[in-house]
Amino acid sequence: MMTKYVYILSFLMCTFLFGASAGAQSLLFDDFENSRAEDWVAQPGRGDVRLTEYSGNISMRLTRNAAAFRQVSLGAAERVIVSAFFAASDLEGEDACILEFTTDEKTWVEIGRIADGQDDGNTLHAVHRTVNIETSDPSAYIGVRIKGNADNDTCWVDNIAVDATSGKVASTIASDAFLNGQVSAEPYSTAAFAPPKSFGPPTDRLQGILRITGGPADHFRLLKDEFGYVAESKTIRAIPSVAISFVQHGNDFIPTIRGPQLSNHPDWEWIIEPGKIWRDPDGVFQLRFPFALQERNANCIHNGLAALQISNNGDVGNLVYQIGSETCAYTQFDMWGANKASIEKTPISNTQDIIDTYRDEIRSRLATLPITELDDLETGEFGSPIEVPPQSMTAFGYVENGMHYVSECPTRYGPYPFCEVIDLPSYSWAKSIIAGLASMRMEKLYPGAMASLVADYVPECSGSKWSGVTFSNALNMATGIYNSDEYDVDEASPEMRAFFLAETHADKIAIACSSFQRRSDPGEKFVYRTGDTYTLGAAINAYLREQTQNQSADFYEDLLVPIFTKIGTSPLLLNTRRTLGPERQPFTGWGMTMHRNDIALIADFIQNGGVVDGEAFLDEGMLSAALQRTSLDHGLPAVIPEQRYKNGFWAWNAGPALGCVGEIWIPAMSGYGGLSAALMPNGSTYYYFSDGGAFAWRRAAQASNERQPFCETSNDK
Repeated sequence: MMTKYVYILSFLMCTFLFGASAGAQSLLFDDFENSRAEDWVAQPGRGDVRLTEYSGNISMRLTRNAAAFRQVSLGAAERVIVSAFFAASDLEGEDACILEFTTDEKTWVEIGRIADGQDDGNTLHAVHRTVNIETSDPSAYIGVRIKGNADNDTCWVDNIAVDATSGKVASTIASDAFLNGQVSAEPYSTAAFAPPKSFGPPTDRLQGILRITGGPADHFRLLKDEFGYVAESKTIRAIPSVAISFVQHGNDFIPTIRGPQLSNHPDWEWIIEPGKIWRDPDGVFQLRFPFALQERNANCIHNGLAALQISNNGDVGNLVYQIGSETCAYTQFDMWGANKASIEKTPISNTQDIIDTYRDEIRSRLATLPITELDDLETGEFGSPIEVPPQSMTAFGYVENGMHYVSECPTRYGPYPFCEVIDLPSYSWAKSIIAGLASMRMEKLYPGAMASLVADYVPECSGSKWSGVTFSNALNMATGIYNSDEYDVDEASPEMRAFFLAETHADKIAIACSSFQRRSDPGEKFVYRTGDTYTLGAAINAYLREQTQNQSADFYEDLLVPIFTKIGTSPLLLNTRRTLGPERQPFTGWGMTMHRNDIALIADFIQNGGVVDGEAFLDEGMLSAALQRTSLDHGLPAVIPEQRYKNGFWAWNAGPALGCVGEIWIPAMSGYGGLSAALMPNGSTYYYFSDGGAFAWRRAAQASNERQPFCETSNDK
């Protein structure tokens, strides 16, 4: 049951999260605090609809398969933001609480839903979506319903809101934006930043240095600020200055530096990706390219689009940019504006090498098909809205027999037009990809390495507390060093907050080694602690330097980059988040930036046993254990009885959920906020990047099993 303070918080959050721009108008806000709901039409079905009170707060409760809807007067609104807060209890399987909206009483648009795993009866979950109004009818309807099948299936809904914004998104960028910096009062449609479907190559070639002047955004609309970063920062609403050299090949705009670019900005680092350049019918150069702002010293990524015009005489107008999507659970916003830009035309050294490298990158991508070729998304199991709320999804895909089935990359203002190179964070996938694969590579090169003691290679982790703790224990987050063995208690502690905020290796390793106590024997108990994974990275670096007699050895560059290069990943994986200062220690447990093709290639490499062109790069025993292909040792119990953790990879016993005869352990990678990659026993991989806290993929596992069976069911006998 939701408590009073939660409801007070929800009221504040509704105003804070979904408050529109200064030109917004509230068309509906219903918190039921007047104990009246006569404007709502109840459809109880086999359940019930009523207002309930708890600790002085009132909400609408729906049970089993009940629904309720009411009319909303739109006036002259051309665009609205629809939002609400849900809590739930006793949902299971496909049960869900759903918010919907219609302008014609026939076609209902799903605004959002919560489902099994979001039903503790207490936690509030926000759902919201922007809807363009395509009709002159001044009326619309908002509806709430529960999709359940038992009397105890329950949804509570509160703070239901419809806010009109000042107009529809523009599908083109007016010339005043480029000339005078007068951007639209509302965000643009992503179509405004998309290159045309066909165009001829420019008659001449541009190359040189693009300089963008930093400064405050013209418009900034805050959607979420869970930790108060936006409220605390004086600079988060401003983009940094940047200078990026580039070359042109045909219609391709190719930046010479890829990945996050270190800057002095307190909050942001640029990532600039390849885009398109062409001449329009008036002979004006048009440039469109994707970019991202990545949080300094962290992994949150906010995806943007940029547009620039270059006149016949070489004059460069303002750069028009917009951020309208992200993979970031705690900070979300829309930001758009126009900033001064210039291009210095100058020869770029190694131009042909840069072009050849980019062409190789494209050739190395797996063949793709729209995931709609795989199944109908309305009832589909891959990217199912029942498991991951659509408003939280950045991208998802399914890799099968060398084919990469891909989704669009939705934003709040249309599909991202450069989905192939949208920048995506790894978060804790790095515990598998960096810590796990680097450990397996090192064990392959130096058998017995993982039995080495952490204290022998990390001086800060000396003393009896770290006695007997091996590299393998750290990889399995089973050091025996923790303050609480309850899931996420240590990870969310003030000590770990200081660890994540620390920018130097000295500060991070001091916290990781000294801030927690010895509570159990090494290898005995799994406790989720990113500090253990970071410590392992420091230990591997020291071990590698000892073995190679090279004090400049770097485990990421020497153990992992050769693998990434061999399998053809993007240049983003040539580096990872590191500490500042001379150590440049890889974060190890988080901090990678990637494209969707990168996770597809890495997953294929793992599924194929770590073998490329006949060469085995990883220790076979460690990899087989992580993939649950060996003995009965599935790893230590992790969080729930049906889950294990082994060599940096999670595993879930999907047997009962899929109706299999016996256990079926499916290995997976998991990342903060809502990243999942399931390595199916049939060799396929399903992944998604999201930021709404959902980690479910049972439906995808079931669909994969139906396509290429990997478990025996009772019906098979």
